Amino acid sequence: MLPDIYQWQISDIFDDIILGRGVKRSIHLLEYDDTILTELFIERLLIFKYRPSKIKEAPVQVGQRIPAFYINGKHAVFGYIFYELFSEQQKRKIFGSVARNEKGDWRYLLPVNSPVVVFINPDLREDIDLWHLN
Repeated sequence: MLPDIYQWQISDIFDDIILGRGVKRSIHLLEYDDTILTELFIERLLIFKYRPSKIKEAPVQVGQRIPAFYINGKHAVFGYIFYELFSEQQKRKIFGSVARNEKGDWRYLLPVNSPVVVFINPDLREDIDLWHLN
């Protein structure tokens, strides 16, 4: 366990990550001084109205995206849940990380039927251009 002073400082850093305040939200290590701080990060997510959800349960419509954090071991991966459009008739609901691979595709992609729980904030839902996702 970390001393209280470090816990407060790390809480502030986590808040900046969650809010995107002066920090690029991407993939963040949740470890400090050999201590895994996943529980603290989740506590901070809950404070900022992020709640656990499976991809299929996320209340997003075509043309919208919801910010989400995927906790992958000791890493927090930021991305969005949205519908990827292939044509007017073909679409799929996914979590796509803002981090990309060498090809420019989402480094982390979770399909609608994934059993993984991510943390979403539907209050921060935003409209997007389906044909030019970034």
